[in-house]
Amino acid sequence: MDGRMHITAIATMVLMTSAAHGKSGNPAREHNLTVCMELVPTLSVTIGQAQKIASRMFAPVGVMINWRSGFRGCPAQAIQVSISNRTPENLRPGALAYARPYEGADIQLFYDRIAAAGDAVLVPRLMAHVLVHEITHILEQISRHSAYGIMKARWDREDYVQMKLMPLPFAAEDIDLIRKGLAARAPGAMVAPR
Repeated sequence: MDGRMHITAIATMVLMTSAAHGKSGNPAREHNLTVCMELVPTLSVTIGQAQKIASRMFAPVGVMINWRSGFRGCPAQAIQVSISNRTPENLRPGALAYARPYEGADIQLFYDRIAAAGDAVLVPRLMAHVLVHEITHILEQISRHSAYGIMKARWDREDYVQMKLMPLPFAAEDIDLIRKGLAARAPGAMVAPR
């Protein structure tokens, strides 16, 4: 990461933290979000680790995740994450997951590709980043990417190295779009269609 990008990433993390806390140091308004993930017993430890990391990544922007295992009893407003462990090569080649922000709240995660992309230490962290990236697409209600950080279109080698040390940051515009999206999802919200 060159010096300018490193400084930008640090500045964004500082802004993200200060935006999430008022002058009194109290967290900004928290939004609860339910995410139901497909049950895959052989991946339960990795999924649990990824969920904890993803929750910590969302906390500074005021998003509190209520993780649920399986789709049975999943609330209508929840985001649903399906997990593929045998992804066809011709299905979105190179992608680690995809979301459909215009069609609902479904995410398809390609675990086999995530596992192949990193070593054992990186896999839960990479899965967490993929979850946060795709959940953010759903919350923002738009398919867009940022120049750096968690919402970058394609992570490079330097991003993977950073993931081992600390989570990739949200860009300021992503924090704004997340908050607008959460407001639109709130019960009784009257938001004009895009």
